[in-house]
Amino acid sequence: MNDNFEISLNRSNPVEINGVRFETEIQSIIKIPILPGRSIPVILGIGVTNKTSTCLYFPRVDSLMFPNCIDSNNRIIEGDSDMLRPRVKGKPYYLVSLGEREFFSYESFLSRGFFQTPRVMSFCQLQFKFYNEAGGFFYFRNLKSGKYRLQLFLSYPEIKTLASLPPSVQNLAIPWTGKATLLFVEFQLVF
Repeated sequence: MNDNFEISLNRSNPVEINGVRFETEIQSIIKIPILPGRSIPVILGIGVTNKTSTCLYFPRVDSLMFPNCIDSNNRIIEGDSDMLRPRVKGKPYYLVSLGEREFFSYESFLSRGFFQTPRVMSFCQLQFKFYNEAGGFFYFRNLKSGKYRLQLFLSYPEIKTLASLPPSVQNLAIPWTGKATLLFVEFQLVF
């Protein structure tokens, strides 16, 4: 497999909610691993632009809701998720300064391997997985080469006391509250 190709990103159309603009970004073309047991890292995340007059705090734990994935024939790809554990890798929050844009990156992989689910026997299949911001991963399995569309959902409940914020950000930022349904973004799996 030739790994020397230029990576480009597709962006969904932006959605603006409570002074913040959100858009999903994903690697537009993802090379399928040929051999079982191989994983290819995938660029996936959300571009967040703060259009308010203050720095905003976005807690990471449980902020990403279960996504939608649809194939080129408009069939819904059934997803799965790990058991949720209330922790995240790295900082437990994102900060977005006023007028700035940040990329909330989700650790993501396309893998070919032997996977077993409660409803499906173990066999070699293609799987797209990405970090669910709750200590596990979301999975879309049994994929094939072709075009897909992905839709992400965010939820940031109201934080009742600033004491729940890390002391280092209590005086710097206010928590952003709201739900965001991002628009679909397309990506393609190719050999």
